[in-house]
Amino acid sequence: MLTDASGQPLGQNIDEKLFRLLVATVKDHAIFLIDQNGHILSWNQGAEYIIGYKEKEIVGQHISVFYTPEDIQENVPRFNLNAALRNEMHESEGRRVRKDGSVFWANVVFTTLYNDDGHLIGFAKVTRDITGRKNAEDEKAAINAELEKRVKANTAKIIANELRFRKLIENSYDGITLLDKKLNIFYRSISSERINGWSNSESSKHKVIDLIHPDDQAAVKEMFTEVLANPNTPILLTFRTLHKTGNYTWVECLFTNMLYDEAVNAIVCNFRDVTERKRAEEEIALNHIQLKEASETQANILNALPPNIALLNEAGKIIAVNESWKKLALHNNLGMPNYGVGYRYLTIAKKATGAEYLDLGKIEAGINDVMRGDKKEFTMEYVAHSLTEKRWFQLVVAPLANNTYNGSVILHIDITDCKLAEVSLIQSETNLRSVFENTGLAIVLFDNSLKIVSFNQNAQEFAQKNYRKKLKIGNSAFKYFPKKKKLIIDQINKCVIDQEIVTYETWFDLTDGTKEWYDIRWVGVTNKKKEHAGIIMTLENITEKKSAEMERDKMTADLTQRNKDLEQFTYIVSHNLRAPVANILGLSDILLESENVGKEIQDALKALSLSANSLDRVILDLNHILQVSSQVNAKIERVSLSSLVEEISAGISHMIHKDKVQLTYDFSEIDELLILKSYLYSVLQNLVINSIKYQQADMAPCIQISSKLNGDKIVIYVKDNGKGIDLPRYGAQLFGLYKRFDYSVEGKGMGLFMVKMQVESLGGTINVQSALNTGTEFRLEFPIQDSN
Repeated sequence: MLTDASGQPLGQNIDEKLFRLLVATVKDHAIFLIDQNGHILSWNQGAEYIIGYKEKEIVGQHISVFYTPEDIQENVPRFNLNAALRNEMHESEGRRVRKDGSVFWANVVFTTLYNDDGHLIGFAKVTRDITGRKNAEDEKAAINAELEKRVKANTAKIIANELRFRKLIENSYDGITLLDKKLNIFYRSISSERINGWSNSESSKHKVIDLIHPDDQAAVKEMFTEVLANPNTPILLTFRTLHKTGNYTWVECLFTNMLYDEAVNAIVCNFRDVTERKRAEEEIALNHIQLKEASETQANILNALPPNIALLNEAGKIIAVNESWKKLALHNNLGMPNYGVGYRYLTIAKKATGAEYLDLGKIEAGINDVMRGDKKEFTMEYVAHSLTEKRWFQLVVAPLANNTYNGSVILHIDITDCKLAEVSLIQSETNLRSVFENTGLAIVLFDNSLKIVSFNQNAQEFAQKNYRKKLKIGNSAFKYFPKKKKLIIDQINKCVIDQEIVTYETWFDLTDGTKEWYDIRWVGVTNKKKEHAGIIMTLENITEKKSAEMERDKMTADLTQRNKDLEQFTYIVSHNLRAPVANILGLSDILLESENVGKEIQDALKALSLSANSLDRVILDLNHILQVSSQVNAKIERVSLSSLVEEISAGISHMIHKDKVQLTYDFSEIDELLILKSYLYSVLQNLVINSIKYQQADMAPCIQISSKLNGDKIVIYVKDNGKGIDLPRYGAQLFGLYKRFDYSVEGKGMGLFMVKMQVESLGGTINVQSALNTGTEFRLEFPIQDSN
């Protein structure tokens, strides 16, 4: 083995010299050795540059000379050495003292050093001045990049030649990776695994580009091309790389092509995890966007507000206005640029149309009071007159707080519509009070608790007359009603709260022994939110109406009784006359068959027989009418109109075929109704037969039957194209008994009389529209009956 003059191995001395040479040339790091107790053994140029001591001044001294008195008192130097012993390496940041007494921020790394036998021989200490980073965070990246560039330039030699220096590099905060010219990684520092989670063996299984986020791969490839083309030129790039956990992290990488440096022969990559910084930057960018959007939203809201708005600074100058203000400025032709922004508000106000109506002194005092905080708000109303109209405005001054200044906001609100509405409301209230007092009703208004809110003079007179008490606002309704009616009033109140209208009739006994009748009505009052707000009670004197009703009921009862008596008399007459008439007819027939009767007597007997037959038909008609009256209360049933018309058509089929009748119907809107079937059958049959009988000579009968719903009524139409009726001439007698107006066909004048009688017996009405030679339409209207 070759040795030098001191007997040491030649290779070891060469490595030691190279290491010392590398350390000595580093100026931005204080790199030196200390013994087990913290005394300085070596000193480099960087240490002298950073701390100020020359080598001969500091070697042998304790490291506590670099610490502040507070750190020395807390025994921080010994704590750092003990931490390095426990962990083989200890990194910390703190304030350190230079030779000239000035204090700077330092990043310090202690690394334990052992000899070949494993005995502790001291510590390697690397100190960086990070004062700039602490004082200006925005310069951190640039300073660190420059420091990292210098560190990396010497790191490759230290890694290749010195184990102790390798440990120092391996435990640095940043990750270091060496790549060959084919971009294959052949070295990774321990801190690399801490940053991206991949161990050396795991990382070797992946190509560098495969671990790059797909969106960043193009930029990384372009960067590698630039690195290979520019030796010794540091190139910085931030991109996303795949972490072992499966997430992408942001790394800031500084690549330096040192392939042409024989001592390094690699592309040096110094990188650090900047995920949190990127997130912070993205959050700041997002906040900026949100603030911008919020500012735009606020501006849009301000411009959307109808009042004329101006923002003032502390000096009373306008700093911003909304769109309404701009329109006002153009309308008033202020003649100032930028709608008056930059000018004092009072200067603008003096030039505005209608300024003569403004109390500018009062406004200025109000603005000052708000700005000083003496008042939270200042408001005033004023009227502005122009050649065409008169308008009301409300001026409002409110404080405007800002991060940099205090000011105020001024609003000119057009309240013309409100003022006009107030005038209209006052007039409406006057009109309502006039109606309230001049109506024939007694009116009392109660609140939710049935206390009197208002009443008119009629109500006061009613209370004094019937309760012997005066109405008074605030009194309870129960003070006037008898106690026995309290439950009834409570029930009425509940019904009204449920939005029901309660009406009833009652009477009051007068002192003269007579009764006075009233129609009482309770109605709920709701507010704009549709909430129950009170009750209106109205009382209408219906004594005359009630007396008339009772008189009418008495007359109706009398008429009903007389009608019953008349029906009974008619029944007796019709039945008692049948037998004598039958005898007369029989005797006349016998006498007519006798051969001994002369011609004159036969003629007399024939006349007698004819008269008796006529009398018999009249008696039969009376019986028929009485039968109709007696059947009115017969059981009703559900009747299908279409089926009923089919039955009628089948019953008179011989007439339909003979006269070529076209009978159609349309019951699509309503086909069924509850009614007395026999009556409706008779009514429709009579009308159809009449349409056939009174057809036009040169036209086949066309009959149309249809139904419609009209509210709670069912309307049936029977229309034909027959001869028609001269209504102006015969309309008044159309439905009379034995009334005939066309003698071209046989008839007795009973049909329409029976139709009207049956329709009215069913609770319906019948009307007719007709004209000669155009046809006739009968309109039958019946109430819809409940099946229950």
